[in-house]
Amino acid sequence: MNRFILIGLATAFMLSCNSSTQNKKEMTMEQQTAGMVEITTFKLNQGVTRKDFEISARSMQKDFLEKQNGFIKRTLTVSEDSTWTDVVFWKDQESAEKTMKLSETSELVLPFMEKIDFNSVKMNLTTPVIIEE
Repeated sequence: MNRFILIGLATAFMLSCNSSTQNKKEMTMEQQTAGMVEITTFKLNQGVTRKDFEISARSMQKDFLEKQNGFIKRTLTVSEDSTWTDVVFWKDQESAEKTMKLSETSELVLPFMEKIDFNSVKMNLTTPVIIEE
């Protein structure tokens, strides 16, 4: 059951990949326009330190997320009550869904996902209305 939840959450966190993946720095301005914003809130499993989670989050982003087609940017925050908010900007829903599927089997994502309390996860896939840089 926990493995199923882990796969589901990994699927929801990520979103698109193929062998011709572009780096976000090489994307044109039009390609960087977010068509979907994934907003996920969660708490960490008991005993997981903020530092350990940050290391896993940075590693997963660098080694997996930033290499996915359609990934634009990510912001990870934590509140005073230890609720984390992960905001991921995607080019489109298709990119998000492809990455979610790929993340189900990625060993690069697992160390990040194992630190999350799945009972606390709330995810929303949203359409941006106003994006100011």
